[in-house]
Parts: sequence; C-alpha cells; structure tokens
Amino acid sequence: MPHDSDQAVDAIRFEDRPPPVADFIAMRAACGWGELSPELAAAALDGCLLAITAHDAQGRIAGFLRAIGDPLYLYVQDAIIAPELRGSGLGTRMMQRLLARIDADFPAAHVMLMCAKGRERFYSELGFEARPSRDFGPGMQRLR
Repeated sequence: MPHDSDQAVDAIRFEDRPPPVADFIAMRAACGWGELSPELAAAALDGCLLAITAHDAQGRIAGFLRAIGDPLYLYVQDAIIAPELRGSGLGTRMMQRLLARIDADFPAAHVMLMCAKGRERFYSELGFEARPSRDFGPGMQRLR
C-alpha cells in the first residue's frame, strides 16, 4: 500500500526485531531479490543478531534491515526500504539506529556489507569504505 512520504516518515515507529516472515518475503520479492519459501525466510530471520523494522502510522512495514554474524564480524543484510519512501531519510535513520546498537552490543565487531550498484555514496556517508582500499583487497563472493 502506498505511503505519503513526508507524513509517513514523521510517523515511523521502529522495532528492534525482524519483520514478520510474510513481510520479509514480500518486500524481498518486490525488490527483485527472488522468492523464498516461508521455511527458508524464517530460518534467515532466526539467524539475525540484530534487526530493525520500521512501521508507518497504520502499522505497515516501511522498511527493515538486519545484521548477521558473530561478535567479531557483522554483516548488514537485506536493507530494504519501501519504494515510495526511498530518498526520504528513512534508510539513513535505520542504519544509524542499527550502527548505534552494534556499537553498544558488539563494540569489537567489524561491520561489513555488500551494497547494490549505485548505493556506494549512501553507505560511505555512514562511515563505510569501498573495497579495494588502501588496507583491504576487494570483497569476494562465491558464484554458483
């Protein structure tokens, strides 16, 4: 359902937990990330160390993101914002909230992510550095 961007962002309510399985599946599919079975989606959500879910004033999911890993290495996964709220500042607020939780709960953790092409600036403004860099080689991904 559509959100009125300005009013919706002003009325956002955050929860420090993953979204319901059905919403997780629907939002991933809407972003073109493919279909998931409810069982696989539930297992993925159960594996989160931290999660932030945003709801609008009507209780609809406005966005979510999650962190997976262990106390030394955390990966930000599935950062999804409702299309009509992209560019509204909601993603920044959610990432700032997640990073504050990581700093408080996992102070020794290295935080990493793989961003969608074209989103590098968004993450660099939050303190992330593109790889390869002066100190690190390129990130790698196993292809199947």
